[in-house]
Amino acid sequence: MAGNFIDIMASSVWESEYLEVYDTILLNSEIYLTVRDFHVNAMRGCPIILDSCCGTGNTTLELLKKGHIVYAIDQSKKARDILRKKCAQYANRLPILNADAKHLTEFEDEMFDGISSMFAVYYINDFEQYLREIYRILKPNGIFALTGRVSAKNMELILKSYENSLREKGLLPGLNPEFSIFRKKFLNNVTKAVINCHTFKEMSDLLKKIGFKNIWESSNPYLGQCYSLIAQK
Repeated sequence: MAGNFIDIMASSVWESEYLEVYDTILLNSEIYLTVRDFHVNAMRGCPIILDSCCGTGNTTLELLKKGHIVYAIDQSKKARDILRKKCAQYANRLPILNADAKHLTEFEDEMFDGISSMFAVYYINDFEQYLREIYRILKPNGIFALTGRVSAKNMELILKSYENSLREKGLLPGLNPEFSIFRKKFLNNVTKAVINCHTFKEMSDLLKKIGFKNIWESSNPYLGQCYSLIAQK
């Protein structure tokens, strides 16, 4: 949820009621939780982590529970406020910053053992600069976990999966109002904010050009719409 697209989308999505229902829907989605856990597990063995474009902090919280020091950055004030409240008990290990993920002047070279970027890169216009900044601030042999989008089409498939998870847990129709808000914003605003998509191979080739090594793809449950990978500096 970062990059300078936030200036355009802030009022319609990232500062709207969408984020107020975001956790309610996604924390009940098996496919979302699978990807979140992939990012958490990828950071195993990384004491100091950057959660880049952290959103409401669902990955951040799980990393904190495991004892990591986590720097969380996002340009949405509402997202940062939700994260801050959610992770309050870990505040001593949680610097939270309003930062442009493409120009991380706040951070020194080779500062982080691991960096997580979940559902963010496809919103960022100069995504290659974003990846180069990640490379700069990552320690040698540090770990980068990325989930990106292959396509912005067929988003109804993903929404249907979210809805089915709620139904299977017996949470519908009780959460119909929240899901209605989520669905409207997801289709009318979030999807339209997607400005670049890549296959795993395309992203892997770019990461290699930047200097990353040992790049491998993990299974991703998002119905062929997304990929997840790990790369090493």
